[in-house]
Amino acid sequence: MEIELKLVADKDALTNFEQALLPKLKGDVKRSAFDVFNDYYDTPEQFLGKRKMGCRVRRVNDHIEQTIKTQGKVEGGLHQRPEYNVDLDIPHPDLEKFDANIWAEDIDVKVINRQLKVQFSTHFHRVTFDIIDGENHLELVFDSGEVKHNLGSLPIGEIEIELKKGSSTALFDLADEISKVTPVRLSNVTKAARGYQLINGTLLQPRGLPRFLNLAIDDSTETALCKAIECALSHWQHHEYVYLQTGHTGALKEIAQSVYLLLQGVSLYLPVLQCQELLTLHKQLLVLSEQWSWQDDLQCIRKLRSNKGPFSRRIPKHPSLMSYLNGRREGLLSVQSPEQLLVSMESSQVQLGASRLLIEKPWQSQATGHQIPVIKHAKGWLSQGWQTVMQSLPSKIAMDYTKYIALEVLLRQTLMSGFLLADLFEENRGKFRAPWLDLIEGIDEVKALLFLRGVLKEVDIEDSAGLNEWIDEKLTSVNNVMEKSRKVAVSAEVYW
Repeated sequence: MEIELKLVADKDALTNFEQALLPKLKGDVKRSAFDVFNDYYDTPEQFLGKRKMGCRVRRVNDHIEQTIKTQGKVEGGLHQRPEYNVDLDIPHPDLEKFDANIWAEDIDVKVINRQLKVQFSTHFHRVTFDIIDGENHLELVFDSGEVKHNLGSLPIGEIEIELKKGSSTALFDLADEISKVTPVRLSNVTKAARGYQLINGTLLQPRGLPRFLNLAIDDSTETALCKAIECALSHWQHHEYVYLQTGHTGALKEIAQSVYLLLQGVSLYLPVLQCQELLTLHKQLLVLSEQWSWQDDLQCIRKLRSNKGPFSRRIPKHPSLMSYLNGRREGLLSVQSPEQLLVSMESSQVQLGASRLLIEKPWQSQATGHQIPVIKHAKGWLSQGWQTVMQSLPSKIAMDYTKYIALEVLLRQTLMSGFLLADLFEENRGKFRAPWLDLIEGIDEVKALLFLRGVLKEVDIEDSAGLNEWIDEKLTSVNNVMEKSRKVAVSAEVYW
């Protein structure tokens, strides 16, 4: 089983490492450098790729090796995949040379073997550091090159840290130190996956979170937290790749949502799984979530400029206003520089810290409640949040949009707790949550309208008075809808 961390890094990563960190490493360190040529094979129908398997023929100097990687798992950037290697005399795969036991029963190796053709290639310069320190043996790899196909190419700039022997703690400790000397981010996308995207011409798209976190009724508190962390990190890393590949600002919204999900998950479970590592991560997440708070303005602009949103009949008809909003958007992206934020030390430290928790589970030695079924806590947690919200929503007094905005943080926290726990209670959960989610949607529309009102004070737009009048009408309309949603929400029976 191959266990490794994959980090995406820039061209200066190796130099930064060798100058700032290498002299400080303990133990025996051996450096080597060589060029690597890989051809990835599959059938014309991509039989292997569709099964999350990879067939690679690698050439390094005069040595030729074929590799099969079968579907493994990724936990927060830590890759664990079964890997099988066999030496070859010629640079063409022969699957029958592998042990027959590695194949699923429905795979006819002889048939697949006859159909194999090169799908894409990777060529990179590899610098490795073989590090042995006591019981721990790590291989640190810096790869720089490209994924190639006749349709185009994609750059490769990666750091891989593979655990050969010893404790995964050593693996994370090294990654932690690397993140302090060079910009990196965790990755859940392999070179092979990027190759398949290249040949299929596919671009990954933003996607929302699932309706609920997938929980089983007998899941322990520890398992529930780990599932929350895995969900947040997977969502985060997917959308980092989407944004860097496409520039789609909707992906930035999902990254901010991932950070918020991770923060709320840690906040929810911290009182039970008390340990210093979880507390440290909570503090880091508070800082990082603040660094993503500018997303509110960006999403207001997206909502206002959208041809499909609630304002599509009015705003896009004003070219000068659309132009100004586009300028504000570009200015915001330039000042906040999400590309830099994604590889900031704060961001990588949070991802590494969360990923480390999945493997090391430090609460097991510091707390006693980790094996208690999460269902025993869930009703109390959900009731506490719901009661706090109900106390802030006077049932017989009308609320205007300013009061709803003041309630936003509490509403989002409570709904996120529901996302994390509602899968334990299947009956009526969707019906119960629907009007509360409508309130959040209404708050987002109000914030966009108030943002637009601020814009009209800063820029001379034709028909500014008419737009301000329209904003007032929209605010009243949205508030009326929210009041109806509130009436439904507060009268609904809880699902837990």
